[in-house]
Amino acid sequence: MMFSTPPISLSATYALFVAFASTLTLIAPASAADPLLEEKVDCTDCLQFERIEPAIFTMGSDVQGDQMGPDELPAVEITIAEPFMMAVTQVTRAQFAQFAEATGHRTRLGCWTYTQYGWAQDEAADWRAPGFEQTESDPVVCVSREDALAYIAWASDRDGNSYRLPSEAEWHLASAANLSEPFWGTRYDVCNFGNVPDLTSKNKTAKAGEPCDDGALYTAPVASYQPNPNGLYDMIGNAWEWTADCWTGSYEDLPADGSPLSDAACQEFALRGHSWTDAPGPVRPQTRYSLSPVARQSMVSFRLAMDVPEAD
Repeated sequence: MMFSTPPISLSATYALFVAFASTLTLIAPASAADPLLEEKVDCTDCLQFERIEPAIFTMGSDVQGDQMGPDELPAVEITIAEPFMMAVTQVTRAQFAQFAEATGHRTRLGCWTYTQYGWAQDEAADWRAPGFEQTESDPVVCVSREDALAYIAWASDRDGNSYRLPSEAEWHLASAANLSEPFWGTRYDVCNFGNVPDLTSKNKTAKAGEPCDDGALYTAPVASYQPNPNGLYDMIGNAWEWTADCWTGSYEDLPADGSPLSDAACQEFALRGHSWTDAPGPVRPQTRYSLSPVARQSMVSFRLAMDVPEAD
């Protein structure tokens, strides 16, 4: 995802959300058939973004539902007062390879991946060989948070932009997690919008999945499925995504302004988004996950965010 002229590619249409108390109302959803969205992913080297409008919304709940984890408590009101930019796709293998070649960055060998014996730490695995075949358009996996930050620093310097990881609140808003119903419809429809544990997973790995088939056992090329209402691809499934937030087991200490929860002594960081493999149960954009910043897993990737550039 690179660019030669302006390093930002914006669609003429995007999903506009208006906040009313604890809900968001979808005003103009982006069309999955929009040719502008198709243009976005026509370039393998360019970083492309969608503008996410400011909103007031609620994260979490005061009552734990059947599908919720205790880490989604309590309900907190978040006010993101300024628009921001969210990358249209996860960072791909090809994009990460450019960074590795340009900088000589070497990730440490070893990645938690699916082997013939089940899940295990494969000391020979890395982002180039995560334990299964990938295309160069698949999301890069087996990258730690430290690897992601190194890529971000390099890409920022190259492009003259200040890229960053999104805060957990920004990710939540961009994912359309505040809609009253999942944006994809029913569990039978989720495979149209993401690479999730499905019938393929169940049939080949005996791992329970959604009652549909997305056609992929492991990762899939980014933007293989329909985008969410904000024009973003793979916000559900394919790979978990690192965020900027230090992990906390509840929302109690989450900053009300949508900024990342910071802690100089942070031992784990928050991830969002689900992946091609997860624990049994319906996929939900609200689901949270945490990892050490040096951990590498074959179901974890990242995407970029940035502030809206000032007009020239």
